[in-house]
Amino acid sequence: MNIANIALIFVVVVTAVAAVVYMARKNKNEIVEDQVEVDDKTYNLDKMVKFVKTRLDEITKINLYDIGLSEEELKRRRAKKYELKKALKGCTYGDVNDKKYVKELIYDLLAKEYGVDETNISKAIPFDTPSLLTPQDKFEIIIHEYKKTFGYESLNELIKKYKLDDFKYIEGESKPCYVITNEEIADIYDAEQLHLDFTDKLEVVVQRIYQKYKGFSSIDEIRDMNIDGVSGRSIWSSRKFLKPSCTN
Repeated sequence: MNIANIALIFVVVVTAVAAVVYMARKNKNEIVEDQVEVDDKTYNLDKMVKFVKTRLDEITKINLYDIGLSEEELKRRRAKKYELKKALKGCTYGDVNDKKYVKELIYDLLAKEYGVDETNISKAIPFDTPSLLTPQDKFEIIIHEYKKTFGYESLNELIKKYKLDDFKYIEGESKPCYVITNEEIADIYDAEQLHLDFTDKLEVVVQRIYQKYKGFSSIDEIRDMNIDGVSGRSIWSSRKFLKPSCTN
């Protein structure tokens, strides 16, 4: 074998080793993901929900033995993967601790990977344009702010403060009933004069994404509150948010 052949073999071997080392280091720190393609619709809720579903699916299904981790890192990642799978299962049954864990992870994914910031977050929910907020938007913002002070008593406090548990006559109904109307939510939102910083806004967006992905739709936050519940003597008549009807 002449010197030229030896040199060629050496170059091939070095190139192959360098490629393996590069890929191992790239995979070691983070799961490889496609770069987010940014356009006018990138930061709407549907796109965010899709991103979150994909990323959590990747995290729970990745084969950790294929990405060249050290024994210590493998053990840490395996524990994190197990904790996430357990939380995703538990939150479907309404476990508040599992819900908190999943929401914190969603928050980090949106802030650190998806690029949600003060400029684009209002493309998901129009926080800076109250006239464009839906009754659901306003209610979830109000409850978010009340939870800072009252925790799981927030809905009770809101009901007491604004006397929302009074019997009301609704158009088309022959009897009075317990109901919270869209108009009442709008009046409360205006009266509260709430000022949200970026963290507050992102937490509201995270809650909306969570309830679309793993939660209980629009009643997700309500069912955690210390009230009668969503069945029986309830002020909500169905899973459709603030439907202007009533229950007995």
